Amino acid sequence: MRKLRILKIGGSVITDKSPGTFDVAKRDEIDKVVKEIASNPENLIIVHGVGSFGHPYVEKYKLKERKDLRGVVETHLACKRLNSMICEDLLDVGVNAAPIHPFSAFRVAERLEFDVDFILSLLDNGMLPVIHGDMVYNRLKDSFDVVSGDRIVSELAEVLEVERVGFATDTDGILVDGEVVDEVNSDNLDEVLKNIGDAGSKSDVTGGMRGKVLSMLQISRKSEVFIFSGLKSGNITKFLKGERVGTRLKL
Repeated sequence: MRKLRILKIGGSVITDKSPGTFDVAKRDEIDKVVKEIASNPENLIIVHGVGSFGHPYVEKYKLKERKDLRGVVETHLACKRLNSMICEDLLDVGVNAAPIHPFSAFRVAERLEFDVDFILSLLDNGMLPVIHGDMVYNRLKDSFDVVSGDRIVSELAEVLEVERVGFATDTDGILVDGEVVDEVNSDNLDEVLKNIGDAGSKSDVTGGMRGKVLSMLQISRKSEVFIFSGLKSGNITKFLKGERVGTRLKL
């Protein structure tokens, strides 16, 4: 049976998320990330955050509060530009990256709606699906929603048989009092949630670290989940090899 893995690359790893910053990619970091992915790309799905290619547009056009079609399109096009950079860099290192844009491939109702069989067919053909945070049509509200990479990961993991899920972020794991928590489980979960913060000084419309931990909870009931630094060389490689890295979350 196929043993799938999902790697979420945080927008803070691959873009500058300083408030007011638009469309600034960390090209050196993207280069390092794709080289590590290329070391072990089989049966892998990549989901990436969009950082300064998404969050500042959502804030500028107040897209979480109102329907602004120009803002929706501008936001999507910016997200798509970042996705194209990543896919092109993956192609350059020999990985057949298949971009999937939620704006055109996903819908929202009670849950995200997407073509699972299509994603699996890409994997069966030796391609690497690369999905990203985006604007998607909400058919219940006849409007458009912000859909984060974390939510995409969560809903993919729910419908697929996923062995391991990794969140590559700009921190070494989940931190409490400046120290990395080795494992978050039912015994220490409440204490951890009380001590972690939001997005801090970075522009983030999707919940920051607290939102990430909450999105990990359900996933960890059926998959091994890790959160670790994607900026530290070798960590993505370790995750893809099945090694323990950063903070493990298991309920």
